[in-house]
Amino acid sequence: MQATILYILVYATFNVCGAAIVKLQLKQTKLAAWQDWLTLFFNGYFIVAALFIIFSALAMFKALSGSQFSFVIPIATGINFLLTVLVGYFLFQDRLSIGSYIGIFFIIAGILMLSVNNQSHA
Repeated sequence: MQATILYILVYATFNVCGAAIVKLQLKQTKLAAWQDWLTLFFNGYFIVAALFIIFSALAMFKALSGSQFSFVIPIATGINFLLTVLVGYFLFQDRLSIGSYIGIFFIIAGILMLSVNNQSHA
């Protein structure tokens, strides 16, 4: 169980980092022509981001191999979402509404409930 949570955290961290690197690169280009796409794909930062996302998938596969699907996917999705919101807020200055805060509360509550429920059935 603890190893599964660790792999889920690795998955979410690499996934969000990869997406953030891509977003930072997209701020510098318009992707109007196919040459823009080629420039993006062969950009060193984009390649690193793609590797992060591949590593995140491998961590997800490992988490899935060690625990129930109905536990791993909701927890991974929730943690991935929370990290995305944090990176969006601090790195990209995304603003959150009261509805966003309520949603975040419910996601955290859901993660905790799934964790406790999974531990009681282990």
